[in-house]
Amino acid sequence: MKIALHQIAYQIGMHPTEMAKLVFEGEVTGEVPDRNPQAKDAWVDLHSLSNFIQWRFDQGHFDKMFYDKAMRHINKYMPIR
Repeated sequence: MKIALHQIAYQIGMHPTEMAKLVFEGEVTGEVPDRNPQAKDAWVDLHSLSNFIQWRFDQGHFDKMFYDKAMRHINKYMPIR
């Protein structure tokens, strides 16, 4: 499921430029037209972002507070399965 990059980035506590870098590097699925993270067409995939945050948390790169906040906001936008 797609969501605007700038919308979810600020909510989970990550700068849009930092999240755009993850898209450029292929860590997270998404698109950043003209390399502008503030573009209204810039998006990320919520499932990909969720998996990335879980993976980095498991490796010890994110603390529990960041992880909980990020997952709470991501899950808010994911459709109920």
